[in-house]
Amino acid sequence: MDSPTGPPLAIVIRTLNTADTLSQVLAKLSLRPGDELIVVDSGSTDGTLDLARSAKARIVPINAANFTYGRALNVGFAAAQPDWVLALSAHTVPLRPDFLDLYRAAITRRFQPNVAAAVGPVLASEVDRTLPGGVTHFELEDFARGFGFGAGNPNSLYRRSLWEQHPFDEALGGGEDLDWYVWALRQGHSIAAVHAAEVLYISRRSFGAFYRKGRVDFRAAARLIQPHSPSAAGLVIRGAKLMLYAALGKTDWHGAKGSLAHGLGNYVEARALRKAGKLAG
Repeated sequence: MDSPTGPPLAIVIRTLNTADTLSQVLAKLSLRPGDELIVVDSGSTDGTLDLARSAKARIVPINAANFTYGRALNVGFAAAQPDWVLALSAHTVPLRPDFLDLYRAAITRRFQPNVAAAVGPVLASEVDRTLPGGVTHFELEDFARGFGFGAGNPNSLYRRSLWEQHPFDEALGGGEDLDWYVWALRQGHSIAAVHAAEVLYISRRSFGAFYRKGRVDFRAAARLIQPHSPSAAGLVIRGAKLMLYAALGKTDWHGAKGSLAHGLGNYVEARALRKAGKLAG
């Protein structure tokens, strides 16, 4: 039964030695009766599983050797019961205590009947916050032109009944969320952006890891849509802003480094695809 503020949600979090950030994520999840918390873990040896047990999460183990983001999500979604399932990264900390209720309210009051999924902003720092609220609906034409909504499976809500028709592609090394969105849009559904459901992305990965992810993410986008290509000037401006924000304490150096590395990966991959004739412009 729906709660007064909206339907129950299943929250699926993928983990691997993420105790440092998972504790912050769980602290911001105000669960209600009927909600389910599912942790899909691929072999944590730190305090991750203790945190999950303390939060009364259902822990679903998977083999790290066969891990893909798509496979981990499929396993978590298969274990869920509610029709709305939120894919949330263990590195993305909600910025508001009513984070889950923002999605519930959007489902109940703001979604068009054909909404298949919804996303909330994933921010590199609180300085990136722009829109205070509201919901935007995206159709296929919006998406095909590269007018994206800046988020994906680190913070994305799905209608489980539609996922059952089309599970995530487990063979993809990245972009399984984008692949699913395009399938849903081609079926005549829409994707909603819930602007107030913001999360702060916290990760301690290396510069090289973020750079490689930037290349993978752009390559995945270019396979399906015509993404906006980053420019050298734009990259320099972003780098200068990030360094300034870090110096002022408005973001940490890890976040600034990761955001810059990801943008550099986007830029280098766009140049490589354009040179190979696989990207217009």
